[in-house]
Amino acid sequence: MPDLLFDPSHVVFEAEGTCYDLVLTNDPYGGVLVVWAQGRQFWRWHPNDRLKPLMECNEHDGHNIFHYLEATQ
Repeated sequence: MPDLLFDPSHVVFEAEGTCYDLVLTNDPYGGVLVVWAQGRQFWRWHPNDRLKPLMECNEHDGHNIFHYLEATQ
């Protein structure tokens, strides 16, 4: 996807002792879909705005992921 905010769309990082292995893809409804398969969590990220959970997600993990994505955009 040429408009993808991240290239490649696979991101691995560690925060506060947790390893996050994320898959990112553009969302046709706006933003970027963020999938953390190991944590079974799914969000829609709106850069410079928020990380919206699309299912029941751990708030602590969402906080770590949002701050990483914002810092690396």
